[in-house]
Amino acid sequence: FSGCNGLTSLDVTGFNTQNVKNMKGMFAKCSGLISLDLSSFNTSNVTNMVHMFWNDNNLSTIYVSDYFSVTNVTGVYKEQIFIGCTNLVGGAGTTYNASYTDKTYARIDNPPDAPGYFTLKTN
Repeated sequence: FSGCNGLTSLDVTGFNTQNVKNMKGMFAKCSGLISLDLSSFNTSNVTNMVHMFWNDNNLSTIYVSDYFSVTNVTGVYKEQIFIGCTNLVGGAGTTYNASYTDKTYARIDNPPDAPGYFTLKTN
């Protein structure tokens, strides 16, 4: 979906991502997106998320479940995941901070101990 800047909505809830290893730039430069529901994504095998949401400056909400994991994302592949996501807000109110564009805040928002950019989606 990289570069789909005219895209305003996207339904990926049926995607099976259990065996995916590379999500590099998956939603990069999709500046029309305001929210994304990635609650069906199981990212336990993903090793590369660099630029996954790069320059999605209108994106404010990313819904995930407990299956969204960045445990195996390492090295340079954990960098610049959220660069330019200036409107992003986690489910408990954590706002975008340009100092945290790597995988540090790629988690469900639970401040003050675990601030993050994701919102937990409960069914």
